[in-house]
Formats: sequence, C-alpha cells, structure tokens
Amino acid sequence: MKYLRHFLSKGVIASHLQTYAVVLVLFLPGHPAAAAESAQMQWAGNWLVVSEGDDQLVWQLNADGSGYAYGFNDGGRLTHGFAINWQLDGDRVRVRTGASVRCKGGVVSVAFRGWSRSTLLFAVIDGRHWLQAGGGLLSFQRRLSNWRTPQAGSNCPDLAS
Repeated sequence: MKYLRHFLSKGVIASHLQTYAVVLVLFLPGHPAAAAESAQMQWAGNWLVVSEGDDQLVWQLNADGSGYAYGFNDGGRLTHGFAINWQLDGDRVRVRTGASVRCKGGVVSVAFRGWSRSTLLFAVIDGRHWLQAGGGLLSFQRRLSNWRTPQAGSNCPDLAS
C-alpha cells in the first residue's frame, strides 16, 4: 500500500498527465503537419490543367512533392515540360522547376540543369483552381487515370489520343 500511495501522489500524477497531453498534441490526426500531408495527398495525381495564355497542360503531382508539368499545342502534341518540386503550405503552393522536357523530331529529350532559383507562388482558390502570384489562373479540369510519364528517347505523347 505504501508504494501505491507514493505512486498516486500529486507529483507523479501531474507528470503522467503532462506526458499524456504532449503525446496527444503530437499524434492527433488534427496536428498541422498531418493536415498538410493529407491536403497534399488530395492534390496528388495526374491532372489535365488549363492555364490562362497556354494551351492544355498535364500536371503530374506526386504526394512526396515531386512531379512534372507538360505543355501541349492545339493539336494535342507535347511541346515542352519541366520537372517540378511542389509544396502545399496551407492555402499556398510553392513550385520550383528543374529538368526541361522537349519534343524534338517526335522523340522526348530531357535535360537537367539544376533547380531554378525562383519559386512560383500560387494561392489555392478552391478544389480546382490555383492563382499564380501576379499571374494567371490554373484550372484543374480532371484527373487523367491513363497518363504515362514520357521517358527520354520515347515517342512524344499525344494528348488527343
């Protein structure tokens, strides 16, 4: 009994309650880091995107923050693209570009010259629209379930087919 009374003393109970509170705060699903990961997971996937001033785009967003963006002409042929590194932070998205993708003579070519120094900033307007700081609107039209990542040396993809 003596040990039980010692264990139940105010100091020990307070210490256990503090530890329990810290564990709850760190591991509750509502924790901000968990919420950010969950929100980024919702955007992950392959998207047909329309941008002001551009033709159709395909944005390939991976949940880990990597991805690609591809541009297509009126006929649906790949014209350009680039690797991206994206991060969702609340209602803001930060995007850096890297490797360039080109379609030359019907074949995909890729060149990596490092990540850009500048970061593109977007505000998430709603579940389908991002507004670039000082720029245009990206409209995420629909997910593309059959999209395949173009590989260097492969035939240039045709969005129309």
